[in-house]
Amino acid sequence: MIVAIYRNFKKGLLLVTLSGLLYLGAGLLEGFLPYEWRHAIDQRFERIFSRRVYAPHPDMDLEFEMDFRQHPGHRLVEFALLGVLAIGDAYLILRVWRAIRKPPANPS
Repeated sequence: MIVAIYRNFKKGLLLVTLSGLLYLGAGLLEGFLPYEWRHAIDQRFERIFSRRVYAPHPDMDLEFEMDFRQHPGHRLVEFALLGVLAIGDAYLILRVWRAIRKPPANPS
């Protein structure tokens, strides 16, 4: 009985972890989109989920985009870093997915 509760608890925690990793992965992959697309996505979310936000630096994305246009090497560094983080996130998603799908050990 306790083993079944532990197994269900573990599977629930793995599902929560998987959903968090998927959310993180979507945010990382959004970084590869062009600035205009990211800006449009942010504007759409602001319209749907309108909230008052204190933004001390509201145009930070635009400032990064201007820097990337002036220094193309900075964009390469950003893409390399995002790529490494996205691959690491995909690896963790795969590990969690395999742990969820793993059949329970038969204690005979």
